[in-house]
Amino acid sequence: MILYRYINRQLFVTTVVVTFVLVMVLVSGRFIKYLAEAAVGDIAADALFLIMAFRLPEFLQMILPLSLYIGVLLVLGRMYVDNEMVVLKAGGVSEWALMRAMALPVLMTAALIALFSLYVTPKGDAEVAQLFEEQRGRSVLELLAPGRFHVRGSDGGYRATYAESLNRDEGALERVFLSEFRMAPEGDGATELLTVWARQGRLVEQLGMTYLELTGGYQYQGRPGDADFRTVYFDRALVRVGREQGPMRPPKTRSWTTSELLASDANEARAELQWRLSLIVIVPLMALAAIPLARVSPRQGRFGKLIPAILIYMFYMGLLLVMRSAISDVEGDLPLYLHSIWIHLLAALLVVALYLVPAWSAKRRYGRGMRT
Repeated sequence: MILYRYINRQLFVTTVVVTFVLVMVLVSGRFIKYLAEAAVGDIAADALFLIMAFRLPEFLQMILPLSLYIGVLLVLGRMYVDNEMVVLKAGGVSEWALMRAMALPVLMTAALIALFSLYVTPKGDAEVAQLFEEQRGRSVLELLAPGRFHVRGSDGGYRATYAESLNRDEGALERVFLSEFRMAPEGDGATELLTVWARQGRLVEQLGMTYLELTGGYQYQGRPGDADFRTVYFDRALVRVGREQGPMRPPKTRSWTTSELLASDANEARAELQWRLSLIVIVPLMALAAIPLARVSPRQGRFGKLIPAILIYMFYMGLLLVMRSAISDVEGDLPLYLHSIWIHLLAALLVVALYLVPAWSAKRRYGRGMRT
């Protein structure tokens, strides 16, 4: 049908544009966060885009329901403002026909989100968790760019490292400077400073630990303000710069596969499973709610009800997030009232009210007019 193709084409274009804008906003904010972590050496710069690629399905599964919802509001709102909807209703096109017209894009969006939330996103989260575990075990000097100071704090102290250049032929850092400033225990105002300069340094692995092997250098150790700094010349010295490689942390519930969530009796697993299913249920419910919410008069404009409609969506999502957190925090048996199904039923009742209340009001006004 020509009407179906017309509405679907408008809805597709609008949804894609809204999705692109929202993805750019969300990805930019998250990328800046990861970029800040890379700047202080928490993660390697070459892992940034890989992390963002694995996180993209998670962003899309959150954005697509909202994008489709806004797309329906904008498309139908424009049709009301341009009086196209008046012509369609005069020709016998009802809101049920609009539902059938938008059934295909709604079902396709729900299927795509189901693919993301039930399969793709958990895989991506598992990969991101593994990447962060690998970055956690990296040496400070592995993240150090030659010619730049690198400062990092840990275990009550700070360590600054600097290498003038990198000898790629020998795989060694040239003219290495390392300064470690350790905070004193509580109750003692003194601090200790350890400064090392070496002609050359290279990373070595011994017994699961990462060391910096320094050759031809000096070590200065003492407390700032004292005159009894100890100076030591060394031909070869090992400085520990890495952490002991322990076992990987257990994956978070969000990284579990859907089959693992179904097999688990933990409340965290139940909360995560309900959240993944809720992302799918949101799509048809909010698409149905958008049809009556898009009714505007030409004087209101196509954006007349956009803000109230978005507030309804945010309230719906907020309730689901609160329920997810509440289910995860429960210890023992899960009470019957703690289930996302009640929020979806409340949303379904709201959708029914959006259709029935205006029809009931119009019928009541019509009855009053007939009596007068």
